[in-house]
Amino acid sequence: MRHPTRWFVLLALLVMVALVAAACPAPAPTAAPAPAEPAAATAAPSEPVAVQTPVKAAFVYVSAIGDKGWTYSHDEARLILEKELGIETAFMENVPEGPDAERVIRDFAEKGYNPIITTSFGFMDPTINVAKEYPDTWFIHVSGYKTADNVSTIFAGIEEARYLSGLAAGAATKSNIIGYVAAFPIPEVIRGINGFTQGVREVNPDAEVRVVWTNTWFDPPKEKEAADALLAQGADVIAQHQDTTEPQKAAADAGAVSVGYHTDMRETVGDTVLTSPMWFWGPKYLEIIKAIQAGTYQSESFYGHMKDGTFDLAPLSPKVSAETAQLIDQRRQEMIDGTFNIFCGPLLSNTGVEILPEGKCMTVGERLGMDFFIEGVQGEAPNPGAPLEGEPAPFEGSGTGAADLPSAAFVYIGPVNDFGWTYAHDQGRLALEAMGVKTAYAELVPEGPDSARIIRDFAEKGFDVIFATSFGYMDSVIEVAAEYPDTVFEHATGYQTADNVGIYDGRGYQGWYLAGIVAGSMTKSNKLGYIAPYPIPEVVRNMNAFALGARSVNPDAEVTPVWIFDWVNPPKEREAAEALYAAGADVIARESDSTEADKLAQDKGIYVIGYNSDATRDQAPDAFLTAPIWHWDVYYKQVIEEVAGGTWTNTPVWWGLNEGLLSLSPIADFVPADVKALVEAEQARILSGDFDIFEGPINDNTGAERVPAGVAMTDEEKLAFDWLVEGVTGSIPQ
Repeated sequence: MRHPTRWFVLLALLVMVALVAAACPAPAPTAAPAPAEPAAATAAPSEPVAVQTPVKAAFVYVSAIGDKGWTYSHDEARLILEKELGIETAFMENVPEGPDAERVIRDFAEKGYNPIITTSFGFMDPTINVAKEYPDTWFIHVSGYKTADNVSTIFAGIEEARYLSGLAAGAATKSNIIGYVAAFPIPEVIRGINGFTQGVREVNPDAEVRVVWTNTWFDPPKEKEAADALLAQGADVIAQHQDTTEPQKAAADAGAVSVGYHTDMRETVGDTVLTSPMWFWGPKYLEIIKAIQAGTYQSESFYGHMKDGTFDLAPLSPKVSAETAQLIDQRRQEMIDGTFNIFCGPLLSNTGVEILPEGKCMTVGERLGMDFFIEGVQGEAPNPGAPLEGEPAPFEGSGTGAADLPSAAFVYIGPVNDFGWTYAHDQGRLALEAMGVKTAYAELVPEGPDSARIIRDFAEKGFDVIFATSFGYMDSVIEVAAEYPDTVFEHATGYQTADNVGIYDGRGYQGWYLAGIVAGSMTKSNKLGYIAPYPIPEVVRNMNAFALGARSVNPDAEVTPVWIFDWVNPPKEREAAEALYAAGADVIARESDSTEADKLAQDKGIYVIGYNSDATRDQAPDAFLTAPIWHWDVYYKQVIEEVAGGTWTNTPVWWGLNEGLLSLSPIADFVPADVKALVEAEQARILSGDFDIFEGPINDNTGAERVPAGVAMTDEEKLAFDWLVEGVTGSIPQ
């Protein structure tokens, strides 16, 4: 899970438009299953579902099968099914999490594939949605927590294999500095780092594990940069939780050794890879398929351990000593026998808090919620650690807290300094502090069960208003709100309300229209580039508005999108900007979150349209034209005042220029005065209600009339945008 999953905003807003002040009926959120322990956790059996014969299995992958990582390991299991059972299989790779996943899953179901195996956490809701439509088809979701009569979840505790690899790393280091290239600060990754560190410090108590976050699962250049940075700090062993072999290659090039992941990376890098924790999905998939063929399969929530065969350790390099190899074998067998738990007390966090006393071991559930680093790890985790059966450690808050104003807590999907979505929301929080409101925040909070824990913790600490700023927090907000009826919850981009839950979002397309006027006026090549995150209505709507604005002043202007299938991915954004520049674009607009396009525009002497905030202007002073920006403080102040005055309601909010939630940042000084005057005039027309951006005549980019003259699109039609206006090249990816 990555940037706020705003690809859900279509559904959110479609429902929101129809809402009134009363609470909207919403399905109850699905809670994560409580795993049994210490063996594999299995949900209470349901009645077997009738299946089709012969069985043919379909796999949905989030990345390419050639990644030598997560997807590769699942595809190896698919090939085992073909070989050992002779069944037909199919797969789709590089499927983005979100609406596209649902389309792919539904297509496999429609074609009669059974089971359908979806292998990324972000496929969870799409899997559940399609499963309801095809009750006679089995769906297997990897790493999720939602089940149904025909939906199972599977995952495993590979942190046990990471412990074993830590034994090899701890014995190998001479500098006592071990680097760890890590993707996202979520429990799955943190638990692996901690398990690895436990192994390191069993054999070498003086060693420390230094973590660098990349905030991406798959980005070879960034992974290498992170490894190089750790090597420069003196690390002589590099471990990782990423999808490629770049950290291992960087270590080899520097004369260091490494620990791989997912697959046996010795095969591609060599003996400098000491070993690799590896996934073996084949045995579990074989078990599931055989049960389906026999008509005996039942819905389950499976969490495997070393004895279950879903993971193991790759063969050791000759660089691992015989003594260390013997210890690894011993610990591995103890894990299989159930006599060794890698997380037993005494256990301290890296902030000195006692997590577990001597004689106590973590349960599976406590492992799954791990969000702190243990002693021996150097780096930042979401929480400093707390006794597992005690009260959680407090969040750091700020603000003086006026006695007559309610306090407010914020939950963020990204870092507050991203200059994007989270940054814009945090500026609103700082505005509340200036009013005297006591505030607190948690950043980099993953969507899913972890967000419920964070939100609940804020509620338990007595915060009066809790703002959750990512769509994926919706179920968590609804769940916790039911437990704390006297607390006000506000959810950005969602569609579920309750008596104490409100929802809010903004009409970003209005700012994009005005930005288009500036871009259309400044282009010399008549080629405008657009870095487009996902082919969803929100992005399509904004891009169409941008094109309409550009062509209102320059009918020859043409907008060319490059779809990057990510909200924030600096290397991808840079590549997209370079491709657009190479194609002749002299103005590049970006709906993504990083500043890479801004930097390229500055370097190449072209122009850029930013987004979310005005904070990037100084990074590209000669290139930055303007940006649609958010002013969340406008809404946040109103909520605080209403709660303080006892007038708050859960009425859904979809604000824009009129309400001041959105604006266009000051246009660059070098833009001609007549262009600025035109933008001001068009903005005044929007504000007065005399002008609707999507009023006809509007043709699509095939020449067909979509909106007749004198007719304005309804909000429902705007929210469901699935076509490109005249002047935008290409088509919407399917």
